[in-house]
Amino acid sequence: MEIRHFVTFKKVIEWGSFTQAAEFLGYTQSTVTSHIQALEKHIGAPLFDRMGRKVKLTDVGKRLLGYTEEILSTYSKIENIANDEKAVRGELKIAAPESLTIYRLEPILSEYRKKYPHVSIKLSNATCGDNQKALLNGSADVSFVMLPELRDSNLTVHLLNKEPIVVVGSPDSTMNVLNKKLTEALISNGKDCIYRTMFEKYLEEREITSSQIMELWSIEAIKQCVMSGLGITCLPFMTVIEELHQEKLKIIPCEGGFQEIFSQVAYHKNKWISPALSEFIAITLKHAKSWS
Repeated sequence: MEIRHFVTFKKVIEWGSFTQAAEFLGYTQSTVTSHIQALEKHIGAPLFDRMGRKVKLTDVGKRLLGYTEEILSTYSKIENIANDEKAVRGELKIAAPESLTIYRLEPILSEYRKKYPHVSIKLSNATCGDNQKALLNGSADVSFVMLPELRDSNLTVHLLNKEPIVVVGSPDSTMNVLNKKLTEALISNGKDCIYRTMFEKYLEEREITSSQIMELWSIEAIKQCVMSGLGITCLPFMTVIEELHQEKLKIIPCEGGFQEIFSQVAYHKNKWISPALSEFIAITLKHAKSWS
């Protein structure tokens, strides 16, 4: 078995076919087939069920995938030993919530791309809870979250900035309560959204229920609906600064306020800190100093 055989095996899984893996790797399809056959011969069992053009991992193939990822990760570390320390290369998988992606990450990513053009960046958006899970299951190298201070023994966490949460509405809106019900519609993301959770907890503590909830897919869509007078919403202050200055939105006071949350960047404490990840963290911390 050779390293290239494991690389080919992983690419067949990623692309879902021998043909597309061959095109990506610059091999003929027969070469890809011979690499897989070499692995199967050594192991003594088939790795794929061939079903037309599609391939599906066998149980043995699924077990080999975990070992393959370990082998390729170790091989990457060995390769980096010989690399010039200034030559930052590789892949960086970043997970972040929509709010931080839109309102915080652009200058970070822009500087990083200019300095390290040979690093392939994969950015995914999900809820803060899912981004935290992505670190634990290895699908992300580094994650951003907007949560109360993270205290997970498996993670290394850097607090970036305190992020105030505000309730906003159109210039003419108020937050009226009638018979223990909020008369305005609550416009928000899905149930897993931290801002929605915080506002609903605020209402629950005061024995107030929402009369109507509108779930939308993005912060920009939420703001447009609120500015149109369709309801109120609860969002990080950083996401509504421009609209507040333009008097398209106004802050609705909430007695007692909300639990403190922070923008944070984290990675698994047992993860190898590659040059690509190390430089990204450094640039992030530098930019975060100006956020407050």
